[in-house]
Amino acid sequence: MDNSTERIYEFSYKIPGYDFVSANAALYSFLGPRLYITADRLLTGGSVDILDKAYEDKAYGQTFIVTVGNTDGSDITMAAQLIRPEAGETAVIKVRMIELNRLFNGYSDLIIREKEYNALLSQSECTYYSYDKKTDMITTYRFDIGKDILGITNAEHWKSDLMNKLSESSAEAVSKFISDLRNGVRSCEYTLSQKEQNKKLVVTGSAVYSDDVHIMTVGRMGDPSQNASHEFNNRDQLTGLFMKENITNYAKRCINDLRQSTAIAIVDIDDFKLVNDNFGHAKGDEVLKRCAAIIEKQVEGFGKAGRIGGDEFFIVFDNFVDKERLKFVLRGIKNMVYAAYDEEQNGFCVTTSIGVSVFPEDVDANYDTMFKLADCLLYKAKKKGKNRYIVYEPTKHGSVESLLESGVKSESLLGGRVMEKSEVICRIANKIISGDEFTFEQILNDVLAYFGIDRIVIYNKTDRKATLQYGKPKLSEKLIEETIDYLYDDRVEMAYDNGVMLVSHIVYFDMKASKAYDALCKQGVESVMQHIVKAKSGKTFVISYEMITSPVTWNETDTQYFRILDKLLFEQYL
Repeated sequence: MDNSTERIYEFSYKIPGYDFVSANAALYSFLGPRLYITADRLLTGGSVDILDKAYEDKAYGQTFIVTVGNTDGSDITMAAQLIRPEAGETAVIKVRMIELNRLFNGYSDLIIREKEYNALLSQSECTYYSYDKKTDMITTYRFDIGKDILGITNAEHWKSDLMNKLSESSAEAVSKFISDLRNGVRSCEYTLSQKEQNKKLVVTGSAVYSDDVHIMTVGRMGDPSQNASHEFNNRDQLTGLFMKENITNYAKRCINDLRQSTAIAIVDIDDFKLVNDNFGHAKGDEVLKRCAAIIEKQVEGFGKAGRIGGDEFFIVFDNFVDKERLKFVLRGIKNMVYAAYDEEQNGFCVTTSIGVSVFPEDVDANYDTMFKLADCLLYKAKKKGKNRYIVYEPTKHGSVESLLESGVKSESLLGGRVMEKSEVICRIANKIISGDEFTFEQILNDVLAYFGIDRIVIYNKTDRKATLQYGKPKLSEKLIEETIDYLYDDRVEMAYDNGVMLVSHIVYFDMKASKAYDALCKQGVESVMQHIVKAKSGKTFVISYEMITSPVTWNETDTQYFRILDKLLFEQYL
């Protein structure tokens, strides 16, 4: 999966604290086992101070020389730029970096590639154009021996010159075409009638975006016979990704016909309907376009992405090598989408659920089976609490056959279907109040399954003991006695915000609270979310939701639901 996009590292981190908010696949690959390192430990030699100062000075677009620690302990010199934050985004530094030696090598490669593309374009008799969004100017040219510029003019003059060659019947189509250029429509194509009898002119356009901003549109004009069609010419008008028919046909060719190693991923925006209902369809369209841009950027060089439904995307990793490197891309998509919308600034956050299957590693079958498997894993990601990706692992998920046979069937009170979290809470409350046939243990089973939790422990902090454990593996009384002291560490208490602590990986405590790090390591905890509860008796309790099998990035917006669960389920133990 080696490609040019792996040369550019993009990430953002909070200040103060320097915890990473998001990163692209290239940085995750570079970090390797240092996945949960902080930015101030990654950037060496005073580099973090350089970027902090650049952020204070709003020096966006300027280049700075920084050094970054490599896995072998050496330092790598990089050129870094700050990315301008989104409107209302505060206390987050966004950085783009590239290794200096690769920058120079990349420039040489770019010169060669430009000559290659010019040679290819010179074989067509079409006229090409480039529209500059900032200036509203259009440059037209041909490729033959050189790149001959035919003219530079503004869009309105260009429209008039074009209409002089066309029949009146094409006037409306030309107006729409100019509108598409200015509005940054991702892909457009119009067939126009020339004044000369029975002659047609085809004009196409493809918008170019940088950091989600439309900067130009490029395209060509020529005889329809010169406009050789390709299955990827048709793009979704809203997102610019490939349309459903094109992307699925490509996946079928990779898997059914070529039988090449291919991974497919179904990406769904969680709770997207709530964005449309509460903020309007215009905001919903904005979310779709931004998520699509993130997906397309992360997938570049690894595969192709399309839109297959309203809020559902489809990725074909046709350059698949191994699952570990695949996860770098998936992690980049998940975290960068999550970081794109801050609930405090926007009133909502956006997360994704992703299901992934790999051919022929998972099952040597056909496209239909691979799609069903990915869809089943997407459902599991939803059921486990959303904002996550699941790649099929036979040791964890069982055989493909049993997974597909089980589908979404369930005997639980949740009915085995994807539901909004508020509906889950209401169902649990109803079962508790009505005293139906579901036992307390069955309800806890559903909570663990739906939210993807491995273990729940309730600590009586006042009496220094654990009053309840549920899930596996359970802690022995001896182990609790040996490790409970970490709950009283001042540095741990500082990690709470309004009685809630979210730690996506216990490495967070490695340098900040060694007692907590050692205790959680002994308990086998990878990630932990804890709530402090004051009981009517005056005693203090800590409800600890824990991940044992693998770390998880906690969804901050879910804390309200866990708080309600605290009261519904555990009040009797407090």
